Amino acid sequence: MKYVILLSEATQNLSEAEGQQWYAEIGAWYEKGGGGSGKLVEAGYQLAPSATAKTVRASGVTDGPFMETKEALGGFSVLDTDTIEEAIEIAKTWPGVDKGWMTVEVRPVVEM
Repeated sequence: MKYVILLSEATQNLSEAEGQQWYAEIGAWYEKGGGGSGKLVEAGYQLAPSATAKTVRASGVTDGPFMETKEALGGFSVLDTDTIEEAIEIAKTWPGVDKGWMTVEVRPVVEM
């Protein structure tokens, strides 16, 4: 079954050195096929900062991320695992989760 891991935007300001180290860790996570799991089927995309977003509603288009949410989506990837529990264990290995810098949501993909 496929699961999307939705990655929040980082919640803190990192120094340039910290940011470079973190991106190196993220690159290594992808190179290992999802933190060494081999279950990554699509790397997905990192999104530009939420301040660059436009929100579309019936009433028109507005600047910025104005959807009702506590955290802004920063990117996503797709895993192919046997269970959601396995996908959760892989999501826990995403760089920065252990430091509280971000949140990862695991959501099943509906096959159409």
